[in-house]
Amino acid sequence: MSKRNRRRTPPSPTVVFDYGGVLSAGHDPVPSIHDLLGGDIDAVREALWAHRDSYDQGASTPEEYWGAVATAAGVEHLSETEVGELQAADNRYFLRMDPASRELLHDLARNGVRLALLSNASEAFGEAVRRADWFEAFTLAVISGEERALKPGREIYEILLDVLAHETGGVSIPSAVVFFDDREENVAAARALGIDAHLWPRNGEEQADGAEHGAAIARRVLTERGVPLD
Repeated sequence: MSKRNRRRTPPSPTVVFDYGGVLSAGHDPVPSIHDLLGGDIDAVREALWAHRDSYDQGASTPEEYWGAVATAAGVEHLSETEVGELQAADNRYFLRMDPASRELLHDLARNGVRLALLSNASEAFGEAVRRADWFEAFTLAVISGEERALKPGREIYEILLDVLAHETGGVSIPSAVVFFDDREENVAAARALGIDAHLWPRNGEEQADGAEHGAAIARRVLTERGVPLD
């Protein structure tokens, strides 16, 4: 066999997205939750984010998480129905997809690019994501609450690479994974494993004048790597 025929064909890139602040239109569900609970909105905000990592890691139940947020609002007890209403409000907020992000997903899916989701999110939100109309464009989702592992911890990236390798029936090649996230520490952790990771300026937050939308950054990066978007 000639040397030319022994060369390995470079794998087609897999494009992986974070969800909140990257595909979602915003990253602040507090007003929606406060509308249901009332109380001091600053206390609600503090509790919602202070307990979020535990919830997103699967270390607390919906009842425990939303109960802690409700307590901060001065609500001593939540019924099962009320817990469900709070989770549904959180889901509705985050499932509002940014228009430029949706257009990017459409163009990638239309060109047959393999897409995956890697998100710090609760099991409940993972279930909601998989019911979304746009999720049919994705091959898989790695959700922190289901895996009991959070970004930027190394474990969840290794899970992603293992799942991608299983899907292709081969060995994982981190450099063939193009990843977009809105947190510097998550990008740095992915790069430490050899993943081609890039920062996406968080959707829904004010950016400096002239700053590019994350979707524009992603289009440029993907075009440079030969990923079809036309």
